[in-house]
Amino acid sequence: LDNRLPFKLLVGKNNMVYKPKYNKGLQQQNFKEILQEMVGIESWNLLKDNDLLALIAPSSVNFVNFTWGNPSVSNIEKVKLFYKSADFTWLTSGNDVGSLVQEGFVLDEAISTEMVLDLNKYVISEFSTNIKVIIPKSEIELHVWTETAIQTFGCSHDEFKEFFYPLINFAGCVPFLLMYDNQPAGTAMVYCGQETAGVYAMSTLEKYRHNGCATAAVNACISLAKSRNLYNAVLYASTMGKPLYAKLGFEEVDVLQEWHLK
Repeated sequence: LDNRLPFKLLVGKNNMVYKPKYNKGLQQQNFKEILQEMVGIESWNLLKDNDLLALIAPSSVNFVNFTWGNPSVSNIEKVKLFYKSADFTWLTSGNDVGSLVQEGFVLDEAISTEMVLDLNKYVISEFSTNIKVIIPKSEIELHVWTETAIQTFGCSHDEFKEFFYPLINFAGCVPFLLMYDNQPAGTAMVYCGQETAGVYAMSTLEKYRHNGCATAAVNACISLAKSRNLYNAVLYASTMGKPLYAKLGFEEVDVLQEWHLK
C-alpha cells in the first residue's frame, strides 16, 4: 500500500485480509495542518510540544481553548502555564485520566466521537430539490452564514467572526451555506489537508432538521475533498449527529471525553 494511506492492511492466517482500520487522531492532525497556516496571525497562540497541542484563539466560543495530548503531570503543568488564568478543556480518549482528576479537572457531559470516511467508497447522496448549497463569498453571504451558525453554536456574531474568519481567509477553509426554500437553514465548513478533509461547523436550524440539509452539507464537503484527490474525511460527531454520519458511511474510530479546568 502507498505509505501515505492512514491505515494498515493486515494479512493473517490462511492469507485472510482483515478490514483496514483507520488511525485515531486524524481530526487532530487535520487541525494541526490548519494551525500551521495560522502561524504568525495576531492573537492566535499555539503550544506544540511532541504530541502535545494546545490552542488559545481570539475568542471565548466554547470550541476554542482545547488541548490534545498525553495528560501527564509534566504536560499538564506546561499547558497550565500556557493558558495562565484562562479556562480550557482537555480532549482525551480516557485511557489515562488520573492526573487530570488529581489536578482538578472535571469531566464534562460532552462526548465527541471521531468518525472517518473512506472517500473512495462514498456515493453522493440524493437530497431535496428545495435545498441549495452555496459557498459564501460576499460580505452579505458571509454575514448570513455567520448568523445561521451562531444560532446553533450559542456564541455572539463577533466571537464567531474572530475564530472562523481567519480560518477562511488565511487557512483556506471553505464554508458552505445551506438554503431551504431560499431561506438560510444550515452551515458547514471543510479544510482539505494533505491527505484528509476535516469537516467543521456543521449546523442545521431546528425548523429545517430531518429535511436532508445535513446530508447536503456533507455532500458538499466530500465533493470538494474528492475533487482534490484526498483519501478520507474526518469529523467529531455529537450524540445527535452520529447516526446521520454513520448512515453516510463514516466509521467510529475513537470516543473523546472533555475534561474542563477553570
